Amino acid sequence: MADVTIVDTSPRDGPVASPKIRTSEKVALTNSLVQSGVSKIDCVAFTHPRIRPEFADAEEVINALDKKPEVTIIGLAPNEIACRRALSTNVDEIGTLIAASESFNRAVLGISIRETFFKTFPAIFQACLEKRKTIRVYLLAAFCCQYEGRIQIKDIVELASKLAFMGANEISLVDTAGMANPRQVKETIGALQDLNLEANLAVHFHNTRGLGLVNCLAAYEAGIRIFDTAIGGLTGAPFGAPKMDIGSWNVPTEDLVYLFQEIGVNTGINLDAIVDSVKFAQKLAGRELAGHVLKARTAFEISNFPEPLKLN
Repeated sequence: MADVTIVDTSPRDGPVASPKIRTSEKVALTNSLVQSGVSKIDCVAFTHPRIRPEFADAEEVINALDKKPEVTIIGLAPNEIACRRALSTNVDEIGTLIAASESFNRAVLGISIRETFFKTFPAIFQACLEKRKTIRVYLLAAFCCQYEGRIQIKDIVELASKLAFMGANEISLVDTAGMANPRQVKETIGALQDLNLEANLAVHFHNTRGLGLVNCLAAYEAGIRIFDTAIGGLTGAPFGAPKMDIGSWNVPTEDLVYLFQEIGVNTGINLDAIVDSVKFAQKLAGRELAGHVLKARTAFEISNFPEPLKLN
């Protein structure tokens, strides 16, 4: 049995980075993750096709997957209409959004935090309850906001408490701007762990400043056992972030699998198989992605190491 759960978000984030990815390729990418042992996949978004045309085939993708009972497929739904669309498919869990700062919530969702809680969420939570689907809430800008700066721990505690009370099954703390540091991560998670929430806690770090893996390790040491990643780091730029190369944001799945493997933490994921998925993702992206494991393996395979020096 795995010690941690890794939630791969590349099937949803990939089309943002490479909008020309075809439906069959999205399905193949997701199926390759399943075959490698990934047990939870953030697969598609049900946002309006006019706003996000890269997700227009969400229903088609979900219904074409080779689903397995032990694998949880997530469909992102930012509003009730999107949620109703998602619930008409074979998704296992509904993902939805709220931000930790007022400015970022208005920028991303177009409404206030209060409106999200009292207008958007009740309909989504009720619909999921009726269909017996679990709910995953992405708490955006959970550590820092590019508009308002560092988020106060008391604000995260209040928001997480409300979400758990409403019935969220899982809350993913998203470092949207990639500004979190290990000390802040441990302090924030420690405060949330003290609440003994009924909802599971997850982390979703962005590797913008190179601290993604370090923050994952800090979160693990603080008690987190659910981690959001993407093979190769595959993703487009989060809202409000400066444009960077594809693969510069999410923590690469294969790198975190390797880290955990090296310190004796079982992820349930086959490293060789997930590297094959990365190779496929690179073909879809049309360029080299940001993960280190595949690069290191390739470098060692093609290197001709010189004979060691003889000291005598």
